Amino acid sequence: MTIDSTWIASFKEEAPEAFTPHAPFHPKAVFCDGQIRLMRGHSQGLLTWDDYIWQQFQSHVARFFRNHGVSVVILAFDDYAHVPEAKCMTQLKRRRHLPKLEILAREPLPPVCPCGARWEQSIANRVFKAKVIARVIEVLPALLNLQMGQSLIIDYAGCPVEYTPGPDGALTSKEWTHLCPLGEADVKFTRYADIYKDLLVDSVDGDSIPIALLHTEAAVRDLTRGSMRPDDLRAAPPRVCIYRITTRVHGEEARPSPPKRAKGDPSPQGEAKPKIARRTFEYVSIPLLHTRLRDVVDQCLGRGRSASHEGHYMSMLVGLIGLTGTDFSRQMPQVSGRSVYGFLSDLVPLLMASYDPLKGQLDVSVAADRLVAGIYAHKFASHIKGRPPSLESALGTLRASKLSQRTVTSLPSAPQIRTTVRNVNWVLRYWRDPAAVPSPSESEGGVAVYGFVKHKGVVAYADTVALH
Repeated sequence: MTIDSTWIASFKEEAPEAFTPHAPFHPKAVFCDGQIRLMRGHSQGLLTWDDYIWQQFQSHVARFFRNHGVSVVILAFDDYAHVPEAKCMTQLKRRRHLPKLEILAREPLPPVCPCGARWEQSIANRVFKAKVIARVIEVLPALLNLQMGQSLIIDYAGCPVEYTPGPDGALTSKEWTHLCPLGEADVKFTRYADIYKDLLVDSVDGDSIPIALLHTEAAVRDLTRGSMRPDDLRAAPPRVCIYRITTRVHGEEARPSPPKRAKGDPSPQGEAKPKIARRTFEYVSIPLLHTRLRDVVDQCLGRGRSASHEGHYMSMLVGLIGLTGTDFSRQMPQVSGRSVYGFLSDLVPLLMASYDPLKGQLDVSVAADRLVAGIYAHKFASHIKGRPPSLESALGTLRASKLSQRTVTSLPSAPQIRTTVRNVNWVLRYWRDPAAVPSPSESEGGVAVYGFVKHKGVVAYADTVALH
């Protein structure tokens, strides 16, 4: 799963001290999102499965033991039996350009890894993925050559399993029955933050940052009994840092491009070919980012601060992030994370009015008619004068304006936005506590509580089904 990447760029511009080339603290454990590594194939040549496991998993996991000196690495995969049913919408969208490939459960893996387009087609098949994961789990623990005091935890189907070496070097495994099965790999890390306190999370997905911010906020809220004041902390909250691909922002140096030559000019003798820029990584300190973003919201509120909302600033921000698109909510057309963050000083009062701290949810009507209408009013300030009384009014004004036909056509309907707000409420509950998340298609009095409905056997957005 992921979010609009311009949110991460905006956060980095706001709090550059939270984004560093080195880990901000010494972690006690590392959480690795194995689902992401699983998806990476190769483009040419033959690769045996042992080579694949060595390249994608052994060398990667061993590097965390070696470079960070941790004693525990957690490797997580999606547990398909517990992945939320609403995930099928994203999966179908990602696979729609791929020819369908039938793979039977009894078929063995091919002798070598498929490559190129065949790999993309194969790894999109859930049966094939499960077979590859099974091979990784079968081979990796022994391949790592764990030393005394080191352990590998694999969090996949059912409860996590911990692998440790005995005095004779033989591996023993123990099931962690005190942890319940969870679905998606990228929501599993928060429970390990509670266990190990100082956790490094290896995940390139952008959603790991808002999930970690929610978790940090909840921990601080509990440890301060809601005051959020550092002096009231009864214990140190868990510390999380995210290891991810470097986010480039304005002003950062980039590798210069080679000079262009006039057409027909011969290459100078011995001229070296330009090197391809290597992908770089950075660490995101969630405690630092959390502190800075709280300061930003406080500044936006000024004297309008509310004691009831003090412990929910990150939840409110994640509500905005959800409106600009996640794997479970559609992006507001014509609006990006960067533009919303740019309007934050004007939007935070509207956001606070829309957010119910007791329920941890957005009020659908208020969020649509005040918050979303306000976003579009700021985005198209030259076309909407003053504060629109409702979302329908804002959209009607834009449709009657001199905006290009293409822009007007892209504007959402009011039912779409209200569905999206409901979707965001489900995302808030899911990211906050994936073990207790309600069914996405839950209904009450004939209304889709979270904006999802079952249609022809699959989950769909409620407003799209109403059109049929």
